[in-house]
Amino acid sequence: MSVVEDVGGTFLVSLFIAAILYGVFVAQAIIYYRNYYSDGPMLKILVAVLCVIETTHTAFCIDFIYNYLITNFGNEAHLEHIYWSVGVTVMLGVVVSGVAHVFSIRRVWIMGRRNIALTILLVLLTLLRFALGMTTSSFLYTIPIWNEFHSRKLPFATLAAGLSSGAAVDLVVASALIVFLRRGRTGFDKADGRIKMLTIYAINTGVLTSVVSVLILITYACLRTELVFMGLVEIQSKLYANSLLASLNARSHVLKHGRATGEITTGLDSGFVIHEWRAPGASNQISGRRETVQMVDELPMDSLDKPRTPLAGA
Repeated sequence: MSVVEDVGGTFLVSLFIAAILYGVFVAQAIIYYRNYYSDGPMLKILVAVLCVIETTHTAFCIDFIYNYLITNFGNEAHLEHIYWSVGVTVMLGVVVSGVAHVFSIRRVWIMGRRNIALTILLVLLTLLRFALGMTTSSFLYTIPIWNEFHSRKLPFATLAAGLSSGAAVDLVVASALIVFLRRGRTGFDKADGRIKMLTIYAINTGVLTSVVSVLILITYACLRTELVFMGLVEIQSKLYANSLLASLNARSHVLKHGRATGEITTGLDSGFVIHEWRAPGASNQISGRRETVQMVDELPMDSLDKPRTPLAGA
């Protein structure tokens, strides 16, 4: 029964969690299409592609667990073999993480005012994550036995390097967004409240997936007879998809948080800017302000500029 518990049981519990996260993802996709029908076609296509990939990923997860526990019920020796659809789910997970990383890199590119050095670093890390992830998944087809896969050093090296690259992208993106947002503080409580909320979203997006990457490495190295690491790999794909959709669906909440009376516009390069003005000849106590909220990738992200330009004659 140890093989059944260590392999079949671990996979089954992990896929239960992944299925729950898939349900959350589907709910978020429905919310997105109902509430953000005015978004551009590129974002709508991106969400649609994610829906197809995640649904396919879930279908293949069901396929291999059905093969292990139902089709080969009572055949404990079969649990020691790597079924072909396991490799497919890993490949699809790598694609999902790549899509999420590209989306985040574009946001950093705009928020960082086209910081070439930072963008190149993130692109290289993303490509490394994709290449090493695909290489690791290919080993699932060349190495037929789970114990052998665990004992080989090369699969562990590619897995560790790939996950480390992905975690580095998540952490660098989160750190960069936090720095850009902190520079965008205006000194107005309502405006700064929106920046704090965006900072929290940036932290949550990067930290959770990075923690899972670390857990995958730890369980792979320490739990040699179990497949906890593989279950976490399946779960991580759902986390990337959910984090991307959560950032899109959070827009209305962020815009409502701390909204001041003002003008709201949309664009790509700038965030909200608060302008102070005084009417000519007016006393210092009489002034007005206008808040302009602009968007980055349809997500409210605040610019680094905080101009306070009085009108001529003020």
